[in-house]
Amino acid sequence: MVKVTLSSGTAQQFTNGVTEVNVEAKNVRQMFKALEANFPGLGEEIQTSMSVAIDGVILPDPFLEEVTEASEIFVLPKIGGG
Repeated sequence: MVKVTLSSGTAQQFTNGVTEVNVEAKNVRQMFKALEANFPGLGEEIQTSMSVAIDGVILPDPFLEEVTEASEIFVLPKIGGG
């Protein structure tokens, strides 16, 4: 199981305020699928409008990144810039 930490706004919208969720996954793609299965709409929301940080690094295309029980995974709103 991997622990995923969600921003408070995302958590309120999809998980009734729970900010830490444990799911079975070996990579980010599996993590998205597990989150979607447990909280309909959450996996899709993350893929389209959120960023994923693993061990302190925000990844632009994280789908195949491996995750383990020791990974620190944060789902954050995308930061716009110009």
